[in-house]
Amino acid sequence: MGLKIFSIIFILCGLFVMWFAVFGKKKEIKEFGSGIPMNFIDVILMMIYRLLPSIVRKILLFALGLAISIGFTYIFLNL
Repeated sequence: MGLKIFSIIFILCGLFVMWFAVFGKKKEIKEFGSGIPMNFIDVILMMIYRLLPSIVRKILLFALGLAISIGFTYIFLNL
């Protein structure tokens, strides 16, 4: 039961990320990030994200939200 609730929460998070990628303003998408990088890989990923144009960021955010939603829907249905 706990895993189903956890899956539903993450499915909704994935849907929010997809909604944000489609309807978010350019400035909001540019500021969207993980905050302070904790390790070297996070620094590299943040640099790549900051250097990409806005449309590519939107596509990446939509793909991330879609992957989260599909992955947790699969987990939800197979429990």
